[in-house]
Amino acid sequence: MKHILKSQKYQWILFYLILFSFHFPGELIWSGWTYYHGVFLHILFLIGVILIVLKLLQFNFFVKNFTLLVFMVPLLLVLNYQWVYQTQFNFSLFGYAVQNFGFLWKEFFPFLHEWSMVHYFPFLILILFFDPFLVFTRYRVNPTFLLLVVYLLLLFHSKLYVQTLPTIHQKQNLKQKVNQFINHIPNDTHIVMIVLEGVSRKHLIGVSSKFINFSSLENSHFLIPMPHTSKSLFTWMTGESQIHSSRIQSTKQIEGDSLPSLLKQKYLYETKMIYTQSIYFEGMNLFFPNVFQQVQDKTVLEKKFGNPNSNFSWGMDDRVVLSEFKHLNFGSHPFFILVGLSQTHSPYFTYSNQDVSLPKVLRHTKALEENINLIDELISYLKSNSKRETFLIITADHGESFGEGGAHAHNYSLYNQEIDVPFLMYAIQSNELYIPKLGSSIHFKQTLLDLLQQETNRTKNSQNFFSSNYKLDLVLKTWNSEIQRGLVLDEKKYIFHNDKDILYEMDLDEKNQKMILDQKLKDKLIKKMYEFIQN
Repeated sequence: MKHILKSQKYQWILFYLILFSFHFPGELIWSGWTYYHGVFLHILFLIGVILIVLKLLQFNFFVKNFTLLVFMVPLLLVLNYQWVYQTQFNFSLFGYAVQNFGFLWKEFFPFLHEWSMVHYFPFLILILFFDPFLVFTRYRVNPTFLLLVVYLLLLFHSKLYVQTLPTIHQKQNLKQKVNQFINHIPNDTHIVMIVLEGVSRKHLIGVSSKFINFSSLENSHFLIPMPHTSKSLFTWMTGESQIHSSRIQSTKQIEGDSLPSLLKQKYLYETKMIYTQSIYFEGMNLFFPNVFQQVQDKTVLEKKFGNPNSNFSWGMDDRVVLSEFKHLNFGSHPFFILVGLSQTHSPYFTYSNQDVSLPKVLRHTKALEENINLIDELISYLKSNSKRETFLIITADHGESFGEGGAHAHNYSLYNQEIDVPFLMYAIQSNELYIPKLGSSIHFKQTLLDLLQQETNRTKNSQNFFSSNYKLDLVLKTWNSEIQRGLVLDEKKYIFHNDKDILYEMDLDEKNQKMILDQKLKDKLIKKMYEFIQN
């Protein structure tokens, strides 16, 4: 037994078995293990077995060690990706990572920031195995077995530990009348739509504004079908969720039927997109320039205004938006302007405090407060410089997870912190606030087009979320992953956890959660989640 404990051969085998058996997120249950050990991961582990066997057979010392090290580092990164983002790493995700590596490498350090001790520990053990500076070899010390035991204890502890997120926002005292219904928007009205990046409804409640009481969002629910930026922006402009694909799939017909195209054709709107991130990602450059008359993204804005904060690779200082607005000529035609902000994208950039060591929740909050200050400045500018009524729409592409249920960032959770986004319409000149009780981005295009028509000319349409008879049927899906599927039927929400084979029913505020045990009902709901694709 003593020989086994000291033998590096047996320690390698034990390390690999621990990795394969226990290094995955969630509870220690069979359904969870099988979900996170898909075909892609099994192939990776099989390659690892072959390399370890070659090492143990003493086949070409330098080659076997170097090759094994080059293999083990990506393997551990894949395992940690599955753990941090709570999704299966499969061939589709691998292909996406390879195709978009030029953009995704920027997320590496924010990814490391999400790690805890249990994620770093395998790398420490790996260093001890290779002992590059011969420290342990020189002093004949071998602490590897002890560290393997500690690593195993950390893994079991992680299965019992549930991370919770502290509440950081306080409600506002600003009193403001809220309208749940609106009948008509004059079709010469300027429309400015601001899409925050990674901000859920609960994040915005309590953030202070000079003009808008965001705590009025408390009792509303506005849901997106998939928590991913490019897909969400596409849905806002087309009404199509395309949850079956990970990338935008556009056609000439979709472009012609898009909201910007119809506003230009029917109501002579001038359409413009201002986006402080790059559109050259996931095919956005193949869609948005075809539906907007003018698109100015990060690549254009940097040439015009520069980017003194180049360390924030995903976006830029959102204050350039105000500078861009000051160049607009509010002439004879009404404007429809889509503004996409970026500061609240991980790693959450703030111009007033660039200390990345701050907790990420505080950085996100500070970045959001700076975005709201910017919106207040935009409102003040439009009040003073536009004689026409301007409807300001504030919403978000998706929410953001900060450890709720073990989820981080976005893409892989269908709970409210990622899919329940703020939505409000604020009439700047008349100081009127409109918040629907319930709505979804898949119905935004139809709702806005409805409101621009005279009420007598409209066809009866239940997809207008400002109408009294609106009901929501919505299918939800995590991006590029089958970790969760979801369904919203009016006032009820259902989430299927594929890794646990569990279906939950809950209210829209996610209270009164219960597990559905009736197998026939469970099968019926899951079937609808997988069969129904919104258009």
